Amino acid sequence: MRISNAQITAMMHGSMNTSSEKLGKLMQQMATGERMLLPSDDPISAVRVLRIQREEATLTQYRTNIANVSGNLSKQEANLKAASDTMLNVRDLLLWAANGSNTSADLAAIANEMGNLERTILSFANVRDEEGRYLFSGTLSDRPAITFDAATQSYQLTGNDQYRQAAVANGVLVEENVTAAQVFGAGVGMLNELNALVKLLADPALDANDPAVQASITETLNSLDKTHGDLLGAVSELGGRQNTLTLLSNSNEDVSLVNKKIEGQLSQLDYATASIDLNNYQLSLQATQKTYLKINGLSLFGML
Repeated sequence: MRISNAQITAMMHGSMNTSSEKLGKLMQQMATGERMLLPSDDPISAVRVLRIQREEATLTQYRTNIANVSGNLSKQEANLKAASDTMLNVRDLLLWAANGSNTSADLAAIANEMGNLERTILSFANVRDEEGRYLFSGTLSDRPAITFDAATQSYQLTGNDQYRQAAVANGVLVEENVTAAQVFGAGVGMLNELNALVKLLADPALDANDPAVQASITETLNSLDKTHGDLLGAVSELGGRQNTLTLLSNSNEDVSLVNKKIEGQLSQLDYATASIDLNNYQLSLQATQKTYLKINGLSLFGML
């Protein structure tokens, strides 16, 4: 079978083009550090990488949610602790008021200070975050948790007792709030009793020796102690959730590290192997070029 010069030229051009294409692709891989420039380079690995990237995107969202929830819980814990300190100050005043040696003027002075502390407790219950949402209003975060009704002269719960939840891991939801209803009760009894007592003690016509006054002080003190206990329970609950978030965050980080390792093994270029391939492609291309030049220079006249 006779092979023409045109066929030899076509074969040599095809060989050089193939080697040049492989060499160009390898150089592009080495420049980017990526083994797979196209999914078709390794379809199975490409599918695995896509799955890992989707999981990483989900883990990133979980990390964002954990950070947001943790910050929110910290704000609530700080405000509840401040409210706890205020309640303890009120308790000290109630014990002072319960001293049978107080005059009406003494009780009026105590009432004035307790009134200020009452408003302080209300401000902690109605604290808002940086976006203007009320922290302790449940799912009704666009309205105050507790409001004072001027018509009835009483405090009312204007939030609800529902919990907001956030996804922090696969299939794991964490409650991101406590509610004023949980701490103060649905009827906001302690604040109402404190408000009524302040008015009673501030009355100029008050008889300091009236047994009803002592009974009212004792009742308010008992109500305060119960509410303070519920508040401490809420603080403890927030601490437990923070611990849960820390464990979940560490778990997510561990999964993320494994994913990055696997993704690197699947997609990153092995430079040692690539360097050997680069040298082989260059040698192949040079050999083909030299062979082509030698064959192309052959002639029958050169044999004469």
